[in-house]
Amino acid sequence: MTNLKDRQRAAARARLEREMAARQGNAAHRRRRRNGILGGIGVLAVIGVVVGIVVSTTGGTPAKTPAAAASQAAAKCTWTTNPALKGDAQNPVDKQLVNTGPPPLTTVPHNGTQQMTLNTSQGKIVITLNVSKAPCSAESMSFLTGKKFFDNTKCHRLTTAGIFVLQCGDPSATGMGGPSYTYASENLPTDQQPNYPAGVVAMANPGNKDLNGSQFFIVYQDTPETADETGAMQSNLTSDYTIIGTVTTGLDIVQKVGKAGVISTDKADPNDGAPKLPVNIKTATVGTVQP
Repeated sequence: MTNLKDRQRAAARARLEREMAARQGNAAHRRRRRNGILGGIGVLAVIGVVVGIVVSTTGGTPAKTPAAAASQAAAKCTWTTNPALKGDAQNPVDKQLVNTGPPPLTTVPHNGTQQMTLNTSQGKIVITLNVSKAPCSAESMSFLTGKKFFDNTKCHRLTTAGIFVLQCGDPSATGMGGPSYTYASENLPTDQQPNYPAGVVAMANPGNKDLNGSQFFIVYQDTPETADETGAMQSNLTSDYTIIGTVTTGLDIVQKVGKAGVISTDKADPNDGAPKLPVNIKTATVGTVQP
């Protein structure tokens, strides 16, 4: 006989599978959406090919020794244009994508931190971006905030069982939107438990860890572990989501939102939906890199 937690996880999995089936029927991606995994940028899961690869230049200040050069070298980021912007017979143009273009061909810092500030309807949330471990993610966030991409957008998803996250970063508030480019994963928590502790901020994805876009989630409670079919303990959230930083101010705001619960349209999964306490991002900014 299944317990409540098993039924909740099964309901979350079923809901996410239905979302993917409605988008494009990709069975491989549906299998990835297990154990309450985040929905992420569903529109990007439509795309199985990549075009228009843009690679940032590398460089930085020359160092005196090879070791010093390695530590100061700029990160090499690959920005891949999403072909859904043009569409084809199988995949029509998706209007939920915003044609931002890719980040410019500039040197990407690989040291220090940046401060990302979200001025929301519930208060200020400050996130410290880890430039050293997630340089491409930090560069992307800086680029998008510079374009006011996140301004006047809603945090569209809250989960309150199995995983505990508030998801934001989609101007369409559908869970399917994003910018016109993707980039690869970095800083995956494959060697730590809990892998996504409270306060962590990570990138959402559509079931492929190398299809990062603009959607991100804030963990407001440690992601727990449950026993799998063999009895081994596994995190409810697989380590397939790039950690970009941590909340340094305003975690209590997200916890308050989590406590208020969700507006669910799925009777099978009442713990996943829009937050009852709306979180609207009025403005989002990213400061300069600090040592």
